[in-house]
Amino acid sequence: MNRRHFLSSLSAAAVAPLASPQEVHAPAASSRSQVSLSGTWQRYVLGAAVDTVEVPSSLRPSGYYQLRRSFVIPKPGPAQRVIAHFDAVNFHGRVFVNKTEAGTTLPYVPAEFDITKLVREGTNTMEVAIADLCAEPGGAGADEVWLGVNPGWEAYGGIIRPTYVELRPAAFVDNVRFAYKLNAASSAASCQMTAFLSSDALRQGELKVVLRRGKTEIARSSKAVRLDAGATEVDLGFEVHDVALWSPATPNLYECVVTLTTSALMDAYRFRTGFRHVGIRGRRYELNGAPIVLNGVCRHDMWKDQGFTLTRAQMEQDMRGIKALGANYVRLVHYPHDRYIVELCDELGLLVSEEPGFWGMNFATMPWSRAELGLKILERTIRRDWNSPSVFLWLLGNESRFSVEYLRRGKDLCRSLDPLGRAVSIANSMRKEDAKPLFDAGGLDSYDDHPYTFAIDEFDKIAEFYGPHKPLIFTEWGGKEIGQSEIIMPNTVDKLLDMTEGGVLAGHAFWSWQDLPQFTRIDPEMRDGILESGVVTEGREPRNFVYAELGRLLTGRRHTGLAASDAPVPVPLRRAPWSPRSRFEPVDLSALVSSDPARRAWAEFERHMEKYWSTHAAGQWERSGRRFALWKTDGMDILGVRFATPLVDGYARPLVVTPESPEIEIPASGPYLRLHFLGHVTAPGGHPVEGAVGDTAASYTVRYTAGRTVEVPLRNGIEIAAGNIIDGATRINPVATSAQRAFWFAKDWAREQYQGLLFSLPVDGTVANVLFRLHGNQPVLLFAVTAESD
Repeated sequence: MNRRHFLSSLSAAAVAPLASPQEVHAPAASSRSQVSLSGTWQRYVLGAAVDTVEVPSSLRPSGYYQLRRSFVIPKPGPAQRVIAHFDAVNFHGRVFVNKTEAGTTLPYVPAEFDITKLVREGTNTMEVAIADLCAEPGGAGADEVWLGVNPGWEAYGGIIRPTYVELRPAAFVDNVRFAYKLNAASSAASCQMTAFLSSDALRQGELKVVLRRGKTEIARSSKAVRLDAGATEVDLGFEVHDVALWSPATPNLYECVVTLTTSALMDAYRFRTGFRHVGIRGRRYELNGAPIVLNGVCRHDMWKDQGFTLTRAQMEQDMRGIKALGANYVRLVHYPHDRYIVELCDELGLLVSEEPGFWGMNFATMPWSRAELGLKILERTIRRDWNSPSVFLWLLGNESRFSVEYLRRGKDLCRSLDPLGRAVSIANSMRKEDAKPLFDAGGLDSYDDHPYTFAIDEFDKIAEFYGPHKPLIFTEWGGKEIGQSEIIMPNTVDKLLDMTEGGVLAGHAFWSWQDLPQFTRIDPEMRDGILESGVVTEGREPRNFVYAELGRLLTGRRHTGLAASDAPVPVPLRRAPWSPRSRFEPVDLSALVSSDPARRAWAEFERHMEKYWSTHAAGQWERSGRRFALWKTDGMDILGVRFATPLVDGYARPLVVTPESPEIEIPASGPYLRLHFLGHVTAPGGHPVEGAVGDTAASYTVRYTAGRTVEVPLRNGIEIAAGNIIDGATRINPVATSAQRAFWFAKDWAREQYQGLLFSLPVDGTVANVLFRLHGNQPVLLFAVTAESD
């Protein structure tokens, strides 16, 4: 059942701007040079200039119009060609250079045009005629607009992703397909690389491939080649030994550099790839010989007020946040996302599925040209992403009435193109009785269902119906009505854990990662045109309860212990406070928290908590077991950096400074770049409820081995804030402007939900130790310290 039908049944029962230009990301090559076309373009409607727009950006569809700008290029050399590249134009674009047509584009996917004969030295004009709400006057683009302006999400037109003009050698590498077969032990691979070459004339040359892991060369191969005018395909084989496999836990990547040397200069094409083996055994998927459950979320490639045009920092924030939540899988709904998203998944260790843009279609009644359009988009997507180890599954469409013919054609297309033979399926909301015959007749590799229901026993019936011969995935479940219910969500999470642990469910993807605009709906999931089904809002503010419960599912945790949550939930950071090239070392605090002074300070802290609750909520201290018990894990990862919290009596134990025990020496010593402190919260009270902003609540004194000391104040609302985000009957938002919220933890849903802040302190020299001192009257908690060095 799809979301809308599920919510219609609920209702019946109840009632009876513009993003900044992005850096171009293209295969690097010393013999290529680019002219970015990002920036201001003039928009024309009916031949008249009406306004200017930024490119790339996502525009509200306005029908049919032209975007135009000038660009300057040097005179191409006799052995050079000029290529116009568009990452994506929505939904139908017709490209002109100096008033001569170069070609047309498809929605969401890249397009390139050889414009060598159309450009001149100096100033040139680029124009893109765009149909984003109606077809061109002659009718072209009607199918593209039909596909793109979909009732399932807000549509955006325009040049939505980066575009540039590139000077390349007259003979260049256009694409590379990397195929391999692992041996039985997955320790060696026989590789075959197919290079797709383009030349302006008959040429002789040499093709060479070098495979590296880090700075180490792993393999190389070369051969003499004969290039015809136009397109030529060349195969190169080589062996790789001691293979480092790619997986979500160990995303080992290799860099492949393919060079073509002819009389038309040298061209180089670079890409990253990885080795892994996916198999199917009955109801389970296997990765590298071990069973794997797809634990994931559904993500649209959108951002608040920016549509489909995201900055790289925003894309990184999303994917790192999804990884931190515990996911190993992201369903990229329902159209091809930015290529950089897939590259991030390669790097971070996230499996993905990709789709061509179909949602709510009826393949029995729509013209076949529309089905062919989806297959063309899927083909471009496969050719773009076929070397990425993160790509796990091709989904031929979403929540549609599929035909057997389309499914067979789609499966055949994937098999003919994909060098690894990845699995193929659909995202399905049809009745299981109608869907299963289609899955089988279409030759799909796994079953799929969208169980939007409060009756979780229906999950078992679905699994039983589909049977044991193929994997079953719930590529959607949840939404607002389920995900934000403090009764239904935990029960649903436990049912999904039962099913995955029992081997009857191969994976699941929560709907959805973020809220999104959808102005076709008025139902309980919606608020003023916004579908509020997300783990995070459109602007990426997390919903703490959903975040915690989904994190419990994705990491396979049952409810245990004295706290409402089993583990702290990492919160997406506003910015990364460290360099990814640095080394990180958690400071070992275990001996310190077990020392007699630290134990006395903890006992004093618990007396403060008992006294507070006796006057603010009688019985709360007893309700929480008469102790401040936290989670049972010994740390957490934040953007891939480890923070270690000691355990005492089986529970996480932070350092604490109290009015009775106001200082403690932190054993951080070494030549560091920065010290990262996790905690920086007061309890039981604190700012903003009490204490003036800017007042010094605590301090660090950094002592260097050379004898120098530096005192760093920790001030209310700047470096420190209250820990509990519930005050009386109200949920509050205690903010420290110089310390980012890094995690959230529910000790008690009703009265105790705590945040943890991340404060990063640059240091200059070799540190001997750090003195942590209290200045105010509220105890301050410090959960972990991690040192960063170069």
